[in-house]
Amino acid sequence: MKICIPLLFFLLSGQLHLNAQPFVDLINYNNQNFFSHYNDSANSPVYIQDNLLNLFVPVKFKNDNVLIIRVNSEKAIVTRDGPSPLKENLFSVSLPLGFMFVSPDKRWKYTGIFIPKLNSDLRDDLENDFQFGGIALVTRVFRTNLQLKFGMYYNREFWGNFFLPLLGLDWKINERWQMYGVMPSNFRMEYKLSKNWNTGVGWRSFQRSFRLSETFNNDFIWVKENQVKAYIEGFVYKNLLLSFDVYRSITYELSRNDYSDVNLKKSGLSTFEPFQNNMGFTIGVVYRILNTLPEKEEDRNK
Repeated sequence: MKICIPLLFFLLSGQLHLNAQPFVDLINYNNQNFFSHYNDSANSPVYIQDNLLNLFVPVKFKNDNVLIIRVNSEKAIVTRDGPSPLKENLFSVSLPLGFMFVSPDKRWKYTGIFIPKLNSDLRDDLENDFQFGGIALVTRVFRTNLQLKFGMYYNREFWGNFFLPLLGLDWKINERWQMYGVMPSNFRMEYKLSKNWNTGVGWRSFQRSFRLSETFNNDFIWVKENQVKAYIEGFVYKNLLLSFDVYRSITYELSRNDYSDVNLKKSGLSTFEPFQNNMGFTIGVVYRILNTLPEKEEDRNK
Protein backbone atom coordinates (compact mmCIF):
# COMPACT_ATOMS: atom_id res chain seq x y z
CA MET A 1 0.00 0.00 0.00
CA LYS A 2 1.04 3.63 -0.49
CA ILE A 3 -0.04 7.22 -0.02
CA CYS A 4 -2.51 7.89 -2.83
CA ILE A 5 -3.66 10.79 -4.96
CA PRO A 6 -7.29 9.78 -5.66
CA LEU A 7 -10.35 11.84 -6.34
CA LEU A 8 -11.95 12.03 -2.88
CA PHE A 9 -14.09 14.33 -0.79
CA PHE A 10 -13.14 15.77 2.56
CA LEU A 11 -14.77 16.50 5.94
CA LEU A 12 -14.35 19.71 8.05
CA SER A 13 -14.49 19.79 11.77
CA GLY A 14 -17.40 18.15 13.46
CA GLN A 15 -20.07 18.75 10.90
CA LEU A 16 -20.46 17.59 7.36
CA HIS A 17 -18.50 19.48 4.79
CA LEU A 18 -18.16 17.38 1.64
CA ASN A 19 -16.48 18.20 -1.63
CA ALA A 20 -16.53 16.10 -4.77
CA GLN A 21 -13.51 17.69 -6.36
CA PRO A 22 -10.62 17.36 -8.83
CA PHE A 23 -8.00 17.65 -6.05
CA VAL A 24 -7.00 16.41 -2.61
CA ASP A 25 -6.05 18.77 0.24
CA LEU A 26 -3.59 16.99 2.52
CA ILE A 27 -3.26 20.02 4.82
CA ASN A 28 -5.90 22.74 4.87
CA TYR A 29 -6.10 25.81 7.12
CA ASN A 30 -8.92 28.35 6.81
CA ASN A 31 -9.47 31.58 8.72
CA GLN A 32 -13.07 32.81 8.32
CA ASN A 33 -14.03 36.30 9.50
CA PHE A 34 -17.57 37.62 9.91
CA PHE A 35 -18.65 41.11 11.01
CA SER A 36 -22.21 42.15 11.87
CA HIS A 37 -24.48 43.65 14.56
CA TYR A 38 -26.85 42.14 17.12
CA ASN A 39 -30.57 42.76 16.91
CA ASP A 40 -30.57 44.83 20.10
CA SER A 41 -31.38 48.49 20.77
CA ALA A 42 -27.67 49.42 20.89
CA ASN A 43 -26.93 47.69 17.58
CA SER A 44 -23.92 46.08 19.29
CA PRO A 45 -21.15 44.81 16.98
CA VAL A 46 -20.34 41.09 16.72
CA TYR A 47 -17.16 39.58 15.30
CA ILE A 48 -16.81 35.83 14.67
CA GLN A 49 -13.45 34.34 13.76
CA ASP A 50 -13.55 30.66 12.78
CA ASN A 51 -10.23 28.79 12.49
CA LEU A 52 -10.25 25.36 10.85
CA LEU A 53 -7.25 23.04 10.47
CA ASN A 54 -7.61 19.69 8.69
CA LEU A 55 -5.11 16.90 7.98
CA PHE A 56 -5.80 14.12 5.49
CA VAL A 57 -3.88 10.84 5.02
CA PRO A 58 -5.27 8.62 2.22
CA VAL A 59 -3.62 5.18 1.95
CA LYS A 60 -4.08 3.42 -1.40
CA PHE A 61 -3.89 -0.32 -1.98
CA LYS A 62 -2.93 -2.10 -5.20
CA ASN A 63 -6.57 -2.69 -6.17
CA ASP A 64 -7.26 1.09 -5.85
CA ASN A 65 -9.17 0.69 -2.58
CA VAL A 66 -8.37 3.50 -0.16
CA LEU A 67 -8.07 3.76 3.62
CA ILE A 68 -9.17 7.27 4.71
CA ILE A 69 -7.67 8.86 7.83
CA ARG A 70 -8.41 12.43 8.87
CA VAL A 71 -7.86 14.80 11.78
CA ASN A 72 -10.16 17.86 11.75
CA SER A 73 -10.20 20.74 14.22
CA GLU A 74 -12.04 24.01 14.72
CA LYS A 75 -11.84 26.98 17.08
CA ALA A 76 -14.61 29.58 16.81
CA ILE A 77 -14.14 32.86 18.69
CA VAL A 78 -17.34 34.88 19.16
CA THR A 79 -16.82 38.47 20.37
CA ARG A 80 -19.53 40.94 21.36
CA ASP A 81 -18.14 44.48 21.31
CA GLY A 82 -19.57 47.47 23.16
CA PRO A 83 -19.34 49.05 26.62
CA SER A 84 -18.88 45.59 28.21
CA PRO A 85 -17.09 43.36 25.67
CA LEU A 86 -17.67 39.61 25.97
CA LYS A 87 -15.92 36.69 24.30
CA GLU A 88 -16.75 32.98 24.05
CA ASN A 89 -14.74 30.14 22.48
CA LEU A 90 -16.07 26.95 20.90
CA PHE A 91 -13.85 23.96 19.99
CA SER A 92 -14.19 20.86 17.86
CA VAL A 93 -11.89 17.89 17.17
CA SER A 94 -12.91 14.92 15.02
CA LEU A 95 -11.10 11.80 13.81
CA PRO A 96 -12.88 10.46 10.70
CA LEU A 97 -11.80 6.97 9.70
CA GLY A 98 -13.13 5.23 6.62
CA PHE A 99 -12.62 3.06 3.58
CA MET A 100 -13.37 3.43 -0.13
CA PHE A 101 -13.94 0.25 -2.14
CA VAL A 102 -13.53 0.49 -5.94
CA SER A 103 -15.27 -2.02 -8.20
CA PRO A 104 -13.07 -4.10 -10.54
CA ASP A 105 -14.40 -2.24 -13.61
CA LYS A 106 -13.68 1.14 -11.89
CA ARG A 107 -17.23 2.35 -12.55
CA TRP A 108 -18.39 2.32 -8.93
CA LYS A 109 -16.88 3.54 -5.67
CA TYR A 110 -18.39 2.75 -2.25
CA THR A 111 -17.26 4.86 0.71
CA GLY A 112 -18.03 4.47 4.40
CA ILE A 113 -16.65 6.74 7.14
CA PHE A 114 -17.04 6.64 10.92
CA ILE A 115 -16.74 10.07 12.61
CA PRO A 116 -16.13 10.38 16.37
CA LYS A 117 -15.82 13.95 17.58
CA LEU A 118 -15.63 16.28 20.55
CA ASN A 119 -17.62 19.56 20.34
CA SER A 120 -17.36 21.70 23.45
CA ASP A 121 -16.41 24.97 25.15
CA LEU A 122 -13.77 22.90 27.05
CA ARG A 123 -14.59 24.45 30.44
CA ASP A 124 -15.22 21.35 32.52
CA ASP A 125 -15.80 17.58 32.39
CA LEU A 126 -16.06 16.40 28.77
CA GLU A 127 -18.27 13.34 29.31
CA ASN A 128 -21.31 15.08 27.79
CA ASP A 129 -19.39 16.60 24.87
CA PHE A 130 -18.86 13.65 22.50
CA GLN A 131 -20.73 12.93 19.26
CA PHE A 132 -20.68 10.03 16.81
CA GLY A 133 -21.69 9.91 13.18
CA GLY A 134 -20.80 8.69 9.74
CA ILE A 135 -21.18 8.84 5.98
CA ALA A 136 -22.22 6.31 3.32
CA LEU A 137 -21.49 7.48 -0.22
CA VAL A 138 -21.77 5.76 -3.61
CA THR A 139 -19.99 7.16 -6.70
CA ARG A 140 -20.91 6.27 -10.28
CA VAL A 141 -18.09 7.00 -12.72
CA PHE A 142 -19.54 7.65 -16.18
CA ARG A 143 -16.36 9.11 -17.68
CA THR A 144 -13.09 10.44 -16.29
CA ASN A 145 -14.61 13.94 -16.43
CA LEU A 146 -18.08 13.04 -15.10
CA GLN A 147 -19.00 11.40 -11.80
CA LEU A 148 -22.27 11.31 -9.86
CA LYS A 149 -22.44 10.72 -6.09
CA PHE A 150 -25.30 9.93 -3.73
CA GLY A 151 -25.55 8.84 -0.14
CA MET A 152 -26.40 9.78 3.44
CA TYR A 153 -24.76 11.66 6.29
CA TYR A 154 -25.69 10.97 9.92
CA ASN A 155 -24.57 12.53 13.20
CA ARG A 156 -25.85 12.29 16.75
CA GLU A 157 -26.04 16.04 17.39
CA PHE A 158 -26.87 17.50 20.79
CA TRP A 159 -30.36 18.27 19.48
CA GLY A 160 -30.87 14.65 18.36
CA ASN A 161 -30.42 12.44 15.29
CA PHE A 162 -29.39 14.39 12.20
CA PHE A 163 -29.87 12.66 8.82
CA LEU A 164 -28.87 14.44 5.61
CA PRO A 165 -29.35 12.94 2.10
CA LEU A 166 -26.43 13.71 -0.24
CA LEU A 167 -26.25 14.27 -4.00
CA GLY A 168 -22.96 15.18 -5.65
CA LEU A 169 -21.59 15.98 -9.09
CA ASP A 170 -18.04 16.24 -10.42
CA TRP A 171 -18.09 17.48 -14.02
CA LYS A 172 -15.20 18.93 -16.00
CA ILE A 173 -17.11 20.70 -18.77
CA ASN A 174 -14.04 21.73 -20.78
CA GLU A 175 -10.46 22.91 -20.22
CA ARG A 176 -11.68 26.12 -18.54
CA TRP A 177 -14.94 25.30 -16.76
CA GLN A 178 -15.84 22.72 -14.14
CA MET A 179 -18.39 22.23 -11.38
CA TYR A 180 -18.12 20.02 -8.32
CA GLY A 181 -19.61 19.50 -4.89
CA VAL A 182 -21.98 17.49 -2.73
CA MET A 183 -25.28 19.18 -2.02
CA PRO A 184 -26.72 20.47 0.19
CA SER A 185 -23.34 21.02 1.86
CA ASN A 186 -21.04 22.54 -0.74
CA PHE A 187 -20.99 23.29 -4.46
CA ARG A 188 -18.72 25.31 -6.78
CA MET A 189 -18.72 26.57 -10.36
CA GLU A 190 -15.10 27.22 -11.29
CA TYR A 191 -13.21 28.93 -14.12
CA LYS A 192 -9.53 28.30 -14.80
CA LEU A 193 -7.73 31.62 -15.22
CA SER A 194 -4.29 30.13 -15.93
CA LYS A 195 -2.19 27.06 -15.15
CA ASN A 196 -1.96 28.12 -11.50
CA TRP A 197 -5.05 30.21 -10.75
CA ASN A 198 -8.80 29.54 -10.54
CA THR A 199 -11.81 31.66 -9.69
CA GLY A 200 -15.50 30.96 -9.25
CA VAL A 201 -18.66 31.15 -7.21
CA GLY A 202 -19.92 28.72 -4.62
CA TRP A 203 -22.47 27.69 -2.02
CA ARG A 204 -21.69 26.49 1.51
CA SER A 205 -24.03 25.09 4.18
CA PHE A 206 -22.58 24.15 7.58
CA GLN A 207 -24.56 23.02 10.65
CA ARG A 208 -23.25 21.70 13.97
CA SER A 209 -23.62 21.89 17.77
CA PHE A 210 -21.30 22.53 20.74
CA ARG A 211 -21.91 21.49 24.35
CA LEU A 212 -21.59 24.19 27.04
CA SER A 213 -20.25 23.69 30.55
CA GLU A 214 -22.24 22.85 33.68
CA THR A 215 -22.19 26.58 34.51
CA PHE A 216 -24.68 26.93 31.67
CA ASN A 217 -26.69 23.82 32.56
CA ASN A 218 -24.88 21.75 29.89
CA ASP A 219 -26.97 23.51 27.26
CA PHE A 220 -25.62 23.61 23.72
CA ILE A 221 -24.92 26.10 20.96
CA TRP A 222 -26.69 25.31 17.68
CA VAL A 223 -24.76 26.77 14.71
CA LYS A 224 -26.45 27.24 11.34
CA GLU A 225 -24.57 28.70 8.36
CA ASN A 226 -25.67 29.19 4.76
CA GLN A 227 -23.63 31.41 2.46
CA VAL A 228 -22.90 32.26 -1.16
CA LYS A 229 -19.37 33.24 -2.11
CA ALA A 230 -16.97 34.38 -4.80
CA TYR A 231 -13.41 33.13 -4.57
CA ILE A 232 -9.97 33.11 -6.14
CA GLU A 233 -7.18 30.64 -5.44
CA GLY A 234 -3.79 29.82 -6.85
CA PHE A 235 -0.52 27.97 -6.41
CA VAL A 236 2.27 30.21 -5.19
CA TYR A 237 4.96 27.52 -4.85
CA LYS A 238 4.70 23.92 -6.09
CA ASN A 239 1.77 22.38 -4.12
CA LEU A 240 1.31 25.34 -1.76
CA LEU A 241 -1.95 27.14 -2.54
CA LEU A 242 -3.43 30.38 -1.19
CA SER A 243 -7.15 31.10 -1.37
CA PHE A 244 -9.40 34.08 -0.66
CA ASP A 245 -13.16 34.38 -0.75
CA VAL A 246 -15.78 37.01 -0.01
CA TYR A 247 -19.16 35.69 1.09
CA ARG A 248 -22.63 36.86 2.00
CA SER A 249 -24.45 35.01 4.78
CA ILE A 250 -27.97 33.90 3.87
CA THR A 251 -28.43 32.37 7.31
CA TYR A 252 -25.97 32.66 10.18
CA GLU A 253 -27.23 31.79 13.65
CA LEU A 254 -25.58 30.75 16.91
CA SER A 255 -28.30 30.06 19.46
CA ARG A 256 -28.16 28.68 23.00
CA ASN A 257 -30.63 25.78 23.29
CA ASP A 258 -31.84 23.93 26.36
CA TYR A 259 -30.20 20.63 27.40
CA SER A 260 -33.53 18.77 27.63
CA ASP A 261 -35.99 20.82 25.56
CA VAL A 262 -33.65 21.03 22.58
CA ASN A 263 -35.87 23.36 20.52
CA LEU A 264 -36.10 25.91 23.35
CA LYS A 265 -33.78 28.87 22.77
CA LYS A 266 -32.46 30.48 25.94
CA SER A 267 -30.89 33.80 26.86
CA GLY A 268 -28.17 34.41 29.43
CA LEU A 269 -25.17 34.34 27.09
CA SER A 270 -25.30 37.62 25.21
CA THR A 271 -22.64 36.54 22.69
CA PHE A 272 -25.13 34.01 21.33
CA GLU A 273 -28.07 36.34 20.79
CA PRO A 274 -29.55 36.86 17.27
CA PHE A 275 -27.54 39.03 14.87
CA GLN A 276 -27.94 40.31 11.32
CA ASN A 277 -26.76 38.66 8.10
CA ASN A 278 -23.80 40.41 6.52
CA MET A 279 -20.57 40.02 4.53
CA GLY A 280 -17.46 38.10 5.52
CA PHE A 281 -14.21 36.80 4.09
CA THR A 282 -12.00 33.71 4.34
CA ILE A 283 -8.25 33.28 3.89
CA GLY A 284 -6.87 29.80 3.28
CA VAL A 285 -3.46 28.09 3.11
CA VAL A 286 -3.47 24.62 1.56
CA TYR A 287 -1.10 21.83 0.59
CA ARG A 288 -2.97 20.51 -2.46
CA ILE A 289 -2.42 17.66 -4.92
CA LEU A 290 -4.29 17.87 -8.20
CA ASN A 291 -6.10 14.88 -9.65
CA THR A 292 -4.90 15.53 -13.19
CA LEU A 293 -2.83 13.97 -15.95
CA PRO A 294 0.86 13.59 -15.09
CA GLU A 295 2.07 15.82 -17.92
CA LYS A 296 -0.24 18.63 -16.78
CA GLU A 297 0.95 18.31 -13.20
CA GLU A 298 4.55 18.50 -14.41
CA ASP A 299 3.79 21.56 -16.52
CA ARG A 300 2.21 23.33 -13.54
CA ASN A 301 5.31 22.79 -11.39
CA LYS A 302 7.79 24.19 -13.94
